[in-house]
Amino acid sequence: MEATIFSLTEGAVRSLLCKLGCLLSRERGLVQGVHGDMQFIKDELESMNAFLRTLTMSEGHDDQVRIWMKQVREIAYDAEDCIDEFIHHSGDSSGLGFLYRLMCMLGMIGCHRRIAIQLQELKARARDVGERRSRYGVVLAKTVVRESGPQLLKHASLRLDPQLHALFTEEAQLVGIDEPRNTLVRWLIEDDPKLRVLAIVGFGGLGKTTLARMVCESPVVKGADFQCCPLFIVSQTFNIRTLFQHMIRELIQRPHKAMAIAGGKYGHFTESNLEGIERLDVAVLAEMLRGYLQDKRYIMVLDDIWSISSWESIRCALPDNKMGSRVIVTTRNEDVAKTCCSHRQDWIYKIQRLSDATSRELFFKRIFGSSEDRLPNDELEEVSNSILKKCGGLPLAITSIGSLLASKTNRTKQEWQKVCNNLGSELESNPTLEGAKQVLTLSYDDLPYHLKACFLYLSIFPENCEIKRGPLVRRWIAEGFVSQRYGLSMEQIAESYFDEFVARSIVQPVRIDWNGKVRSCRVHDIMLEVIISKSIEENFASFIRDNGSLLVSHDKIRRLSIHSSHNLAQKTSTSVSHVRSFTMSASVEEVPDFFPQLRLLRVLDMEGCICLSNSTLNYICNFFQLKYLSLRKTNIYKLPRRLGNLKHLETLDIRATLIKKLPTSANSLSRMKHLLVGHKEQLTRTGSVKFLKHCSCLEVAPGVVRNMPSLQSLAHIVIKDHPLVLQEIGLLQKLRKLKVLLHNVDFNWKAFVGSLRKLASSLSSLSIHIVDENE
Repeated sequence: MEATIFSLTEGAVRSLLCKLGCLLSRERGLVQGVHGDMQFIKDELESMNAFLRTLTMSEGHDDQVRIWMKQVREIAYDAEDCIDEFIHHSGDSSGLGFLYRLMCMLGMIGCHRRIAIQLQELKARARDVGERRSRYGVVLAKTVVRESGPQLLKHASLRLDPQLHALFTEEAQLVGIDEPRNTLVRWLIEDDPKLRVLAIVGFGGLGKTTLARMVCESPVVKGADFQCCPLFIVSQTFNIRTLFQHMIRELIQRPHKAMAIAGGKYGHFTESNLEGIERLDVAVLAEMLRGYLQDKRYIMVLDDIWSISSWESIRCALPDNKMGSRVIVTTRNEDVAKTCCSHRQDWIYKIQRLSDATSRELFFKRIFGSSEDRLPNDELEEVSNSILKKCGGLPLAITSIGSLLASKTNRTKQEWQKVCNNLGSELESNPTLEGAKQVLTLSYDDLPYHLKACFLYLSIFPENCEIKRGPLVRRWIAEGFVSQRYGLSMEQIAESYFDEFVARSIVQPVRIDWNGKVRSCRVHDIMLEVIISKSIEENFASFIRDNGSLLVSHDKIRRLSIHSSHNLAQKTSTSVSHVRSFTMSASVEEVPDFFPQLRLLRVLDMEGCICLSNSTLNYICNFFQLKYLSLRKTNIYKLPRRLGNLKHLETLDIRATLIKKLPTSANSLSRMKHLLVGHKEQLTRTGSVKFLKHCSCLEVAPGVVRNMPSLQSLAHIVIKDHPLVLQEIGLLQKLRKLKVLLHNVDFNWKAFVGSLRKLASSLSSLSIHIVDENE
């Protein structure tokens, strides 16, 4: 939990410190007192941030520490809002008329006075929070310090994994186990004297541990002359020294397998003499394990390996004795699985979700003790299907929710529907679901702190939503979740975050390119409930969900996602003036009345909202911090004349709209990185060129792209053989993706190719569509 709070707090503080540093170095003539207040806030938050980094290196903090972290985060958010408004009102007014500049100056006097008062209040809050740290004993916990690499959590004790129950599941309670078990058994007993490492990989709760245990207990494996077959839980936080000691004891205590290892200066170890094992270091323990296993054909299960470094620290103790030994590892991380198997894909078993029929069989077996498809009454049929849909083929979710329903004496539609509708609160409070919650939470807890905010961000999307890769990474960047790294663009870093989630199996791939690149994903419904709960707890996001319920934990909403217009006016009495991200689902039937108040927005996504009107759109021009704007698949036919006011806009997505041209003020959008326009239909291919019989597209006038030097994506613009536009495209040295519509085949290809040559070092994707006007 501390890592979650730190991730969000550190991100907020980092963003603010950057802005304060730039502002203080640039603005020497600030209003009297303002400069000092800003400098104080900057110094105070720098000290707080340093302490935050130290705090996150230790565990076991109490509520005081967590509350203090949250207070620091809220101050950083409020201070950044204040600074942003100051920068906005202090903008350059040169080039404007005298009267307009005079009006701006008069307006700024009042604005600066108001901001000065806000800064004084923030200064007092920052001082109070700083003093509160010592006043209430917010200090470092005297606990384990985190380390990385093979010595991970060197001083921690071996902990029990929350999926321990998988080791004791009766075979009669299992379904769908036969096919994967038979496959793995076949891989195990193949005639190959070399050490073979097999990996079972998949999302938490899919039954990896259970499958590994059933493979080892198979009569075929038991009859294959393996001399020992232990299962060791490695888990997320483990001590390699303690694990090796545990492995030695486990191997020694097996009947007729007395252990006698020459331990050098530590003497001779047998089953009756293990006291000295506590004094041995990791290297000696690894040598003891290798010595014991060296002359044996062994099969070993290493359950729940989380990192490559964890595997490497254990691998040194497992000898390849050319006796046909086998190791089975289970992991949620595909990269770990590949490393364990020496990148042999044919030894990796990707465990799949249960089919609808198998899910139903397991569900009824858990509730009624039998797999027979029988219900006390027909009215439970519909709600059963809804529950199974939420479970998404996840055995752990099915058995946990099935156990919860089995414990209820009233098996009525109302009772089951209540569980289905309130699954999030049930996960939080019901002991029956605690195991499922812990298993799923482990995947989140294992994320590096800089990825936690990015993963929580997925909570804003509705259930079963297909989350597209491109828009998601652009939103992460606009939100400030992506930190710059030398030699890489922000987009490349954000893309690596997305790939990390796929590799860790915490999102489900939906659309995959021919080259294996995942283009979209989905969050499992149960995992979605977990991260929604965390988002609310940390005031990361607030929600109006499909059932009309408002989920909010703070009087200042920072991110708001609306999935339903049910009782919208009554649901939003909380202040929305501090909202930074606003998302409306396509199912929402009206734009809320508070829309004009969202002046501090960074991200606005209204994709598919047909309720959006051109008159409502005019308010967007007042959202001076807006970086990401998606109006995709709406009925908008005209962009506001003052669109150029959005000086920070980096992404404009108006694909599949009725917009035919950009306003003249678009020339002022100098920070634009992704201009996504147009709409294509009835695509046909002739040779290597695509032809369009009909299209609704946008023509870019000369001078527009010339003033957007940071453009990286320019999609579906129309070029009508205008030499100036062709020349301007060649000036976009950062352009990576270009999709153009050309009118008629007699286009000036020579000039176009000449411009493309200038982009050879940056352009990675080119798509050319020809509009056949003769059809």
